[in-house]
Amino acid sequence: MTPDELAAALRRGDAGLFVGETAESALGWLHPERYLGGWLSEIEGKLPRRHPRTLLLGMGGSSSPARFYAEASGDGSLTVLDTSNPDTVSSTDFSRANVIASSKSGSTVETQTLLAHALANGLETSDLVIITDPGTALEEMGRFLGALVVTGDPHIGGRFSALSPFGLVPALYAGWSSSSLAEELGDVVVSDTLVAEADDYARACLEHSPGEATFVELAGDPVTSGSSLWLEQLLAETTGKSGVGVVPLTGAGGRYRPRDMMRWHLVAALLARRLGVDPFNQPNVESAKRDVFALLSRSATRPTSDSSITSELLASARYRTLQVYAPLDASEAVADLRRVVESRFGPTTANVGPRYLHSTGQLHKGGPAGVVAVQVIVRPLSAPTRIQGRAYSFHDLHRAQAASDERAMRAVGREVRVLEVDSVGEAAGLLESAS
Repeated sequence: MTPDELAAALRRGDAGLFVGETAESALGWLHPERYLGGWLSEIEGKLPRRHPRTLLLGMGGSSSPARFYAEASGDGSLTVLDTSNPDTVSSTDFSRANVIASSKSGSTVETQTLLAHALANGLETSDLVIITDPGTALEEMGRFLGALVVTGDPHIGGRFSALSPFGLVPALYAGWSSSSLAEELGDVVVSDTLVAEADDYARACLEHSPGEATFVELAGDPVTSGSSLWLEQLLAETTGKSGVGVVPLTGAGGRYRPRDMMRWHLVAALLARRLGVDPFNQPNVESAKRDVFALLSRSATRPTSDSSITSELLASARYRTLQVYAPLDASEAVADLRRVVESRFGPTTANVGPRYLHSTGQLHKGGPAGVVAVQVIVRPLSAPTRIQGRAYSFHDLHRAQAASDERAMRAVGREVRVLEVDSVGEAAGLLESAS
Protein backbone atom coordinates (compact mmCIF):
# COMPACT_ATOMS: atom_id res chain seq x y z
CA MET A 1 0.00 0.00 0.00
CA THR A 2 1.42 3.40 -1.00
CA PRO A 3 1.51 6.27 1.52
CA ASP A 4 -1.31 8.05 -0.32
CA GLU A 5 -3.43 4.89 -0.28
CA LEU A 6 -2.75 4.45 3.42
CA ALA A 7 -3.81 8.03 4.14
CA ALA A 8 -6.99 7.63 2.09
CA ALA A 9 -7.84 4.39 3.91
CA LEU A 10 -7.36 6.08 7.28
CA ARG A 11 -9.55 9.05 6.35
CA ARG A 12 -12.41 6.77 5.35
CA GLY A 13 -11.99 4.76 8.57
CA ASP A 14 -10.95 1.47 7.02
CA ALA A 15 -10.87 -0.93 9.99
CA GLY A 16 -9.21 -3.55 7.80
CA LEU A 17 -5.91 -1.71 8.20
CA PHE A 18 -5.54 -3.14 11.70
CA VAL A 19 -5.63 -6.61 13.25
CA GLY A 20 -8.22 -7.47 15.87
CA GLU A 21 -11.86 -6.60 16.17
CA THR A 22 -11.80 -3.26 17.97
CA ALA A 23 -10.94 -0.96 15.05
CA GLU A 24 -14.52 -1.17 13.76
CA SER A 25 -15.60 0.98 16.70
CA ALA A 26 -12.38 2.86 17.53
CA LEU A 27 -11.49 5.18 14.63
CA GLY A 28 -13.44 8.31 15.59
CA TRP A 29 -10.18 10.06 16.56
CA LEU A 30 -9.32 10.46 12.87
CA HIS A 31 -11.84 13.31 12.56
CA PRO A 32 -11.28 15.84 15.38
CA GLU A 33 -12.42 18.78 13.23
CA ARG A 34 -16.01 18.37 14.48
CA TYR A 35 -14.88 19.61 17.91
CA LEU A 36 -12.66 22.48 16.81
CA GLY A 37 -15.24 24.93 15.45
CA GLY A 38 -18.64 25.90 16.77
CA TRP A 39 -18.75 23.04 19.29
CA LEU A 40 -15.71 24.36 21.14
CA SER A 41 -16.91 27.94 21.44
CA GLU A 42 -20.40 26.79 22.44
CA ILE A 43 -19.13 24.55 25.24
CA GLU A 44 -16.78 27.28 26.46
CA GLY A 45 -19.80 29.49 27.16
CA LYS A 46 -21.51 26.79 29.25
CA LEU A 47 -18.68 25.84 31.63
CA PRO A 48 -19.07 26.78 35.31
CA ARG A 49 -16.23 29.10 36.35
CA ARG A 50 -17.07 30.43 39.79
CA HIS A 51 -13.58 29.74 41.10
CA PRO A 52 -10.02 30.37 39.88
CA ARG A 53 -9.03 26.81 40.83
CA THR A 54 -10.05 23.63 39.00
CA LEU A 55 -9.57 19.97 39.99
CA LEU A 56 -9.77 17.14 37.46
CA LEU A 57 -10.67 13.68 38.75
CA GLY A 58 -9.68 11.05 36.20
CA MET A 59 -7.15 8.46 35.11
CA GLY A 60 -5.21 7.48 31.99
CA GLY A 61 -6.61 8.86 28.76
CA SER A 62 -9.22 10.82 30.71
CA SER A 63 -6.56 12.78 32.61
CA SER A 64 -3.23 12.82 30.74
CA PRO A 65 -4.45 15.18 27.96
CA ALA A 66 -5.31 17.73 30.66
CA ARG A 67 -1.74 17.57 31.97
CA PHE A 68 -0.48 17.99 28.40
CA TYR A 69 -2.58 21.12 27.73
CA ALA A 70 -1.73 22.62 31.13
CA GLU A 71 1.99 22.13 30.54
CA ALA A 72 1.79 23.69 27.08
CA SER A 73 -0.04 26.79 28.34
CA GLY A 74 2.09 27.20 31.46
CA ASP A 75 -1.09 27.87 33.43
CA GLY A 76 -1.21 26.52 36.98
CA SER A 77 -4.91 26.81 37.74
CA LEU A 78 -5.78 23.18 36.82
CA THR A 79 -4.75 20.35 39.15
CA VAL A 80 -5.07 16.76 37.95
CA LEU A 81 -5.89 14.18 40.64
CA ASP A 82 -5.01 10.94 38.87
CA THR A 83 -4.48 8.96 42.05
CA SER A 84 -6.09 7.06 44.89
CA ASN A 85 -3.27 7.91 47.31
CA PRO A 86 -4.85 8.62 50.70
CA ASP A 87 -2.35 11.34 51.65
CA THR A 88 -2.95 13.27 48.42
CA VAL A 89 -6.72 12.88 48.73
CA SER A 90 -6.85 13.93 52.38
CA SER A 91 -4.77 17.05 51.70
CA THR A 92 -6.97 18.24 48.80
CA ASP A 93 -9.55 20.98 49.40
CA PHE A 94 -12.61 20.22 47.24
CA SER A 95 -14.50 23.34 48.31
CA ARG A 96 -14.32 26.60 46.36
CA ALA A 97 -13.13 24.79 43.24
CA ASN A 98 -14.47 23.91 39.83
CA VAL A 99 -14.35 20.11 39.53
CA ILE A 100 -14.23 17.96 36.41
CA ALA A 101 -15.01 14.25 36.80
CA SER A 102 -13.78 12.48 33.68
CA SER A 103 -14.23 8.82 32.73
CA LYS A 104 -15.07 7.38 29.33
CA SER A 105 -16.52 4.19 30.76
CA GLY A 106 -18.15 6.01 33.66
CA SER A 107 -16.99 3.19 35.92
CA THR A 108 -13.34 4.10 36.61
CA VAL A 109 -12.90 3.32 40.28
CA GLU A 110 -10.59 6.26 41.02
CA THR A 111 -12.97 8.76 39.38
CA GLN A 112 -15.99 7.27 41.14
CA THR A 113 -14.42 7.28 44.60
CA LEU A 114 -12.82 10.71 44.23
CA LEU A 115 -16.14 12.18 43.13
CA ALA A 116 -17.98 10.55 46.04
CA HIS A 117 -15.35 11.93 48.43
CA ALA A 118 -15.47 15.41 46.85
CA LEU A 119 -19.28 15.60 47.09
CA ALA A 120 -19.02 14.70 50.78
CA ASN A 121 -16.26 17.23 51.38
CA GLY A 122 -17.22 20.61 50.01
CA LEU A 123 -17.93 20.20 46.28
CA GLU A 124 -21.11 21.96 45.18
CA THR A 125 -22.87 20.36 42.22
CA SER A 126 -23.15 23.74 40.47
CA ASP A 127 -19.35 23.66 40.16
CA LEU A 128 -19.24 20.14 38.70
CA VAL A 129 -18.59 19.12 35.09
CA ILE A 130 -18.97 15.47 34.06
CA ILE A 131 -17.21 14.18 30.93
CA THR A 132 -18.15 10.66 29.92
CA ASP A 133 -19.47 8.60 27.03
CA PRO A 134 -23.22 8.48 26.37
CA GLY A 135 -25.26 6.04 28.40
CA THR A 136 -22.85 5.52 31.29
CA ALA A 137 -23.76 5.45 34.97
CA LEU A 138 -21.64 8.58 35.42
CA GLU A 139 -23.75 10.45 32.84
CA GLU A 140 -26.92 9.39 34.66
CA MET A 141 -25.48 10.49 37.98
CA GLY A 142 -24.37 13.86 36.58
CA ARG A 143 -27.79 14.61 35.16
CA PHE A 144 -29.45 13.58 38.43
CA LEU A 145 -27.18 15.98 40.33
CA GLY A 146 -27.87 18.81 37.88
CA ALA A 147 -24.20 19.05 36.85
CA LEU A 148 -23.08 20.03 33.37
CA VAL A 149 -22.62 16.78 31.43
CA VAL A 150 -20.45 16.70 28.31
CA THR A 151 -20.53 13.46 26.35
CA GLY A 152 -17.69 12.13 24.23
CA ASP A 153 -17.60 9.86 21.22
CA PRO A 154 -17.79 6.14 22.09
CA HIS A 155 -15.86 5.47 18.87
CA ILE A 156 -12.75 7.11 20.35
CA GLY A 157 -10.67 5.10 22.83
CA GLY A 158 -9.35 6.76 25.97
CA ARG A 159 -5.72 7.20 24.95
CA PHE A 160 -6.80 8.59 21.54
CA SER A 161 -9.18 11.13 23.08
CA ALA A 162 -6.94 14.19 23.48
CA LEU A 163 -8.59 16.02 20.58
CA SER A 164 -12.09 15.22 21.84
CA PRO A 165 -14.06 16.57 24.84
CA PHE A 166 -11.83 14.57 27.23
CA GLY A 167 -8.90 16.79 26.30
CA LEU A 168 -10.53 19.98 25.05
CA VAL A 169 -12.84 20.70 28.00
CA PRO A 170 -10.02 20.50 30.60
CA ALA A 171 -7.88 22.65 28.27
CA LEU A 172 -10.46 25.44 28.63
CA TYR A 173 -9.72 25.41 32.37
CA ALA A 174 -5.94 25.25 31.84
CA GLY A 175 -5.18 28.59 30.23
CA TRP A 176 -6.62 27.98 26.76
CA SER A 177 -9.59 29.67 25.11
CA SER A 178 -11.65 28.29 22.25
CA SER A 179 -9.89 30.70 19.89
CA SER A 180 -6.36 29.85 21.07
CA LEU A 181 -7.15 26.12 20.82
CA ALA A 182 -8.56 26.60 17.34
CA GLU A 183 -5.37 28.40 16.35
CA GLU A 184 -3.09 25.77 17.92
CA LEU A 185 -5.00 22.85 16.44
CA GLY A 186 -6.17 24.40 13.18
CA ASP A 187 -3.92 22.23 11.00
CA VAL A 188 -4.65 18.95 12.81
CA VAL A 189 -5.91 16.88 9.88
CA VAL A 190 -5.05 13.43 8.53
CA SER A 191 -3.14 14.64 5.49
CA ASP A 192 -1.14 12.52 3.05
CA THR A 193 2.05 14.19 4.27
CA LEU A 194 1.34 13.61 7.96
CA VAL A 195 0.47 9.94 7.42
CA ALA A 196 3.63 9.38 5.35
CA GLU A 197 5.79 11.02 8.04
CA ALA A 198 4.14 8.98 10.82
CA ASP A 199 4.52 5.69 8.96
CA ASP A 200 8.15 6.45 8.10
CA TYR A 201 8.82 7.14 11.79
CA ALA A 202 7.12 3.88 12.80
CA ARG A 203 9.15 1.91 10.26
CA ALA A 204 12.41 3.54 11.32
CA CYS A 205 11.69 2.82 15.01
CA LEU A 206 11.25 -0.88 14.39
CA GLU A 207 14.23 -1.12 12.05
CA HIS A 208 16.48 0.69 14.52
CA SER A 209 15.44 -1.58 17.40
CA PRO A 210 14.54 -4.99 15.97
CA GLY A 211 13.19 -7.80 18.13
CA GLU A 212 10.40 -8.01 20.65
CA ALA A 213 11.24 -4.76 22.51
CA THR A 214 11.60 -1.40 20.79
CA PHE A 215 13.02 1.40 22.93
CA VAL A 216 11.95 4.97 22.12
CA GLU A 217 13.26 8.05 23.90
CA LEU A 218 10.64 10.61 24.93
CA ALA A 219 11.30 14.34 25.02
CA GLY A 220 11.05 14.44 28.82
CA ASP A 221 10.25 12.48 31.98
CA PRO A 222 6.68 11.12 32.18
CA VAL A 223 6.73 11.48 35.97
CA THR A 224 7.15 15.25 35.78
CA SER A 225 6.13 16.20 32.21
CA GLY A 226 2.50 16.18 31.17
CA SER A 227 3.19 15.82 27.46
CA SER A 228 5.66 12.95 27.95
CA LEU A 229 3.22 11.22 30.30
CA TRP A 230 0.54 11.42 27.61
CA LEU A 231 2.84 10.03 24.92
CA GLU A 232 4.16 7.29 27.22
CA GLN A 233 0.64 5.94 27.65
CA LEU A 234 -0.20 6.27 23.97
CA LEU A 235 2.85 4.30 22.80
CA ALA A 236 3.01 1.74 25.61
CA GLU A 237 -0.65 0.83 25.86
CA THR A 238 -1.19 0.81 22.09
CA THR A 239 1.74 -1.47 21.25
CA GLY A 240 2.51 -3.48 24.44
CA LYS A 241 0.75 -6.78 23.92
CA SER A 242 1.26 -10.27 22.44
CA GLY A 243 4.84 -10.25 23.71
CA VAL A 244 5.98 -7.22 21.73
CA GLY A 245 5.86 -3.48 22.27
CA VAL A 246 7.43 -0.06 22.36
CA VAL A 247 9.10 0.83 25.67
CA PRO A 248 9.19 4.65 26.17
CA LEU A 249 12.26 5.87 28.05
CA THR A 250 12.88 9.24 29.68
CA GLY A 251 14.56 11.82 27.46
CA ALA A 252 16.46 15.03 27.92
CA GLY A 253 13.69 17.27 29.22
CA GLY A 254 11.92 18.70 26.18
CA ARG A 255 8.20 19.08 25.60
CA TYR A 256 5.65 18.39 22.89
CA ARG A 257 2.93 20.73 21.61
CA PRO A 258 -0.80 19.97 21.33
CA ARG A 259 -0.52 20.45 17.58
CA ASP A 260 1.66 17.30 17.56
CA MET A 261 -1.09 15.08 18.98
CA MET A 262 -2.50 13.80 15.70
CA ARG A 263 0.98 12.91 14.45
CA TRP A 264 1.59 10.81 17.56
CA HIS A 265 -1.85 9.20 17.35
CA LEU A 266 -0.93 8.07 13.85
CA VAL A 267 2.55 6.94 14.89
CA ALA A 268 1.14 4.77 17.69
CA ALA A 269 -1.55 3.17 15.52
CA LEU A 270 0.89 2.53 12.67
CA LEU A 271 3.49 1.07 15.02
CA ALA A 272 0.85 -1.39 16.20
CA ARG A 273 -0.07 -2.12 12.60
CA ARG A 274 3.54 -2.96 11.76
CA LEU A 275 3.89 -5.05 14.93
CA GLY A 276 0.72 -6.96 14.08
CA VAL A 277 -1.14 -6.14 17.31
CA ASP A 278 -4.55 -4.59 17.97
CA PRO A 279 -3.90 -0.87 18.62
CA PHE A 280 -7.15 -0.20 20.41
CA ASN A 281 -7.50 -2.82 23.14
CA GLN A 282 -5.82 -3.22 26.55
CA PRO A 283 -6.61 -6.76 27.72
CA ASN A 284 -4.15 -6.90 30.61
CA VAL A 285 -5.30 -3.55 32.00
CA GLU A 286 -8.89 -4.73 32.10
CA SER A 287 -8.04 -8.00 33.87
CA ALA A 288 -6.06 -6.18 36.58
CA LYS A 289 -8.95 -3.73 37.15
CA ARG A 290 -11.37 -6.59 37.78
CA ASP A 291 -9.06 -8.13 40.35
CA VAL A 292 -9.02 -4.91 42.42
CA PHE A 293 -12.67 -5.36 43.33
CA ALA A 294 -12.12 -9.02 44.18
CA LEU A 295 -9.35 -8.00 46.58
CA LEU A 296 -11.43 -5.22 48.13
CA SER A 297 -14.08 -7.77 49.03
CA ARG A 298 -11.55 -9.65 51.14
CA SER A 299 -9.60 -8.60 54.20
CA ALA A 300 -6.17 -9.38 52.74
CA THR A 301 -5.18 -6.63 50.31
CA ARG A 302 -1.52 -6.48 51.19
CA PRO A 303 1.06 -7.18 48.49
CA THR A 304 3.32 -10.21 48.87
CA SER A 305 6.20 -7.95 49.97
CA ASP A 306 9.02 -9.98 48.44
CA SER A 307 11.89 -7.57 48.96
CA SER A 308 14.72 -9.87 47.84
CA ILE A 309 16.22 -7.42 45.36
CA THR A 310 19.73 -8.18 44.14
CA SER A 311 21.97 -6.32 41.76
CA GLU A 312 22.13 -9.49 39.67
CA LEU A 313 18.35 -9.51 39.24
CA LEU A 314 18.20 -5.83 38.29
CA ALA A 315 21.16 -6.06 35.91
CA SER A 316 19.77 -9.13 34.14
CA ALA A 317 16.52 -7.42 33.09
CA ARG A 318 15.83 -6.24 29.58
CA TYR A 319 14.45 -3.15 31.31
CA ARG A 320 13.32 -2.27 34.83
CA THR A 321 10.15 -0.49 35.91
CA LEU A 322 9.57 1.33 39.19
CA GLN A 323 5.93 1.36 40.31
CA VAL A 324 5.78 3.87 43.12
CA TYR A 325 2.68 4.09 45.32
CA ALA A 326 3.23 7.51 46.84
CA PRO A 327 1.56 10.94 47.05
CA LEU A 328 1.55 12.98 43.85
CA ASP A 329 3.85 15.56 45.43
CA ALA A 330 6.59 12.89 45.50
CA SER A 331 7.01 13.12 41.71
CA GLU A 332 10.44 14.74 41.80
CA ALA A 333 11.66 12.10 44.26
CA VAL A 334 10.34 9.37 41.93
CA ALA A 335 12.23 10.95 39.03
CA ASP A 336 15.38 10.95 41.16
CA LEU A 337 14.80 7.30 42.08
CA ARG A 338 14.58 6.33 38.41
CA ARG A 339 17.86 8.13 37.68
CA VAL A 340 19.56 6.25 40.52
CA VAL A 341 18.45 2.86 39.21
CA GLU A 342 19.03 3.64 35.53
CA SER A 343 22.54 4.99 36.10
CA ARG A 344 23.55 1.72 37.73
CA PHE A 345 21.56 -0.94 35.90
CA GLY A 346 20.39 0.40 32.52
CA PRO A 347 17.05 1.32 30.87
CA THR A 348 14.44 1.99 33.53
CA THR A 349 10.92 3.38 33.45
CA ALA A 350 9.04 4.78 36.41
CA ASN A 351 5.67 6.17 37.32
CA VAL A 352 3.29 6.69 40.18
CA GLY A 353 0.66 4.12 41.10
CA PRO A 354 -2.12 3.65 40.36
CA ARG A 355 -1.64 6.06 37.44
CA TYR A 356 0.61 3.64 35.56
CA LEU A 357 -2.06 0.92 35.76
CA HIS A 358 -4.01 2.85 33.12
CA SER A 359 -0.91 3.36 30.99
CA THR A 360 2.30 1.35 31.00
CA GLY A 361 0.57 -1.37 33.03
CA GLN A 362 -0.48 -2.96 29.73
CA LEU A 363 3.12 -2.97 28.46
CA HIS A 364 4.50 -4.44 31.69
CA LYS A 365 2.18 -7.43 31.54
CA GLY A 366 1.42 -7.91 27.86
CA GLY A 367 4.58 -6.59 26.21
CA PRO A 368 8.12 -7.94 25.89
CA ALA A 369 9.36 -10.41 28.50
CA GLY A 370 12.42 -9.69 30.59
CA VAL A 371 11.06 -6.78 32.62
CA VAL A 372 11.71 -6.62 36.36
CA ALA A 373 9.20 -4.58 38.35
CA VAL A 374 9.93 -2.98 41.70
CA GLN A 375 6.84 -1.83 43.55
CA VAL A 376 7.67 0.87 46.07
CA ILE A 377 4.86 1.37 48.57
CA VAL A 378 5.24 4.48 50.70
CA ARG A 379 3.31 4.06 53.94
CA PRO A 380 0.59 6.73 54.20
CA LEU A 381 0.70 9.28 57.00
CA SER A 382 -3.03 10.02 57.02
CA ALA A 383 -5.57 8.02 59.04
CA PRO A 384 -7.94 5.69 57.16
CA THR A 385 -11.45 7.05 56.60
CA ARG A 386 -14.21 5.17 54.82
CA ILE A 387 -15.10 6.62 51.41
CA GLN A 388 -18.63 8.00 51.22
CA GLY A 389 -20.95 5.25 50.03
CA ARG A 390 -18.22 2.60 50.05
CA ALA A 391 -17.22 -0.09 52.52
CA TYR A 392 -13.52 0.69 52.15
CA SER A 393 -11.07 3.58 52.50
CA PHE A 394 -8.55 5.07 50.07
CA HIS A 395 -5.93 3.19 52.11
CA ASP A 396 -7.68 -0.07 51.19
CA LEU A 397 -8.12 0.90 47.54
CA HIS A 398 -4.50 2.00 47.16
CA ARG A 399 -3.27 -1.25 48.69
CA ALA A 400 -5.62 -3.37 46.59
CA GLN A 401 -4.46 -1.72 43.38
CA ALA A 402 -0.81 -2.46 44.18
CA ALA A 403 -1.59 -6.03 45.21
CA SER A 404 -3.75 -6.64 42.15
CA ASP A 405 -1.03 -5.52 39.77
CA GLU A 406 1.61 -7.56 41.57
CA ARG A 407 -0.59 -10.66 41.22
CA ALA A 408 -1.33 -9.94 37.57
CA MET A 409 2.35 -9.52 36.72
CA ARG A 410 3.36 -12.69 38.53
CA ALA A 411 0.57 -14.57 36.73
CA VAL A 412 2.22 -13.83 33.37
CA GLY A 413 5.72 -14.71 34.57
CA ARG A 414 7.09 -11.27 35.41
CA GLU A 415 9.62 -10.75 38.19
CA VAL A 416 8.16 -8.46 40.86
CA ARG A 417 9.68 -7.22 44.08
CA VAL A 418 7.90 -5.12 46.70
CA LEU A 419 9.47 -2.56 49.03
CA GLU A 420 7.46 -0.96 51.83
CA VAL A 421 9.14 2.23 52.98
CA ASP A 422 8.48 5.51 54.74
CA SER A 423 9.75 7.63 51.85
CA VAL A 424 10.86 7.38 48.22
CA GLY A 425 14.34 8.41 49.38
CA GLU A 426 14.52 5.33 51.59
CA ALA A 427 13.79 3.15 48.57
CA ALA A 428 16.52 4.91 46.59
CA GLY A 429 19.05 4.03 49.28
CA LEU A 430 17.97 0.38 49.31
CA LEU A 431 18.16 0.03 45.53
CA GLU A 432 21.45 1.91 45.27
CA SER A 433 23.04 -0.44 47.79
CA ALA A 434 21.61 -3.67 46.33
CA SER A 435 24.35 -6.29 46.23
